[in-house]
Amino acid sequence: MQNRYDFIISTVTEAGELVLSSKEKHLEISAKGGDSRDVLTNVDLEVNIFVTNKIKELFPGEMIYSEETEGGIAGQAAYWSIDPIDGTSNFARNIPHYATVISYIENGEAVVGAIYNPVTRELYSFEKEKGAFLDGKPIRVTDISALKDAYILLHIGRKTEVREWGLNLQKYFLEHAKKNTNLGSSALDLAFLASGRVDAVIYGTMTTADIAIATALVREAGGEVYDIAGAPITLADTPQQIIGTSTRALFDGIAAIK
Repeated sequence: MQNRYDFIISTVTEAGELVLSSKEKHLEISAKGGDSRDVLTNVDLEVNIFVTNKIKELFPGEMIYSEETEGGIAGQAAYWSIDPIDGTSNFARNIPHYATVISYIENGEAVVGAIYNPVTRELYSFEKEKGAFLDGKPIRVTDISALKDAYILLHIGRKTEVREWGLNLQKYFLEHAKKNTNLGSSALDLAFLASGRVDAVIYGTMTTADIAIATALVREAGGEVYDIAGAPITLADTPQQIIGTSTRALFDGIAAIK
């Protein structure tokens, strides 16, 4: 995997710098499927093409999955996963919390990948069973187990079926958690969990396939990302509820909230 790891590190940083330079040249903001809340920019598409072409050049014939292109992951044993800008809404409004994400997946799990924030130039990377890193230094989740000590990122999402659940969590956290907020880049949010900056990340709707490295990063750093029933999540190209925590005890405390 070393050649894939080196390739990803080089490509994700190049792609991140392209995000910034392309934005300076020209930024055009549109929406997917006519939903003004589902933001898309010309830079997403440009960077997607750049990364896709780099993969095709060095790894011809390998399957590539991206949020910005059609085609699912069903039945695919191995594939590349790309999110050219995770946190496009932040990017479009000049909020410096977004990232370029590249992963390589085998048998349903990421085995190598990276998350790069071009604004802060922070690079999160991962290689299965070799560690989780921030700028080359090992990272680890916290040992926080009590809600009263926890810093939580909660993103309820727009789906009506999770709204009541999410609002109940929000009200409970306002009274019982140490801190809760919403930053809006799922890959970076999970990277913050992996690096001990936060203790829990909760999404009412998250597509995990295009940010596959983020889940693997948390696991390699000692945490876990669960589905709503408490099982470790599996990668999917359809939205799901997730609760990522530094400890199982913290998950159990959150899951018990009604």
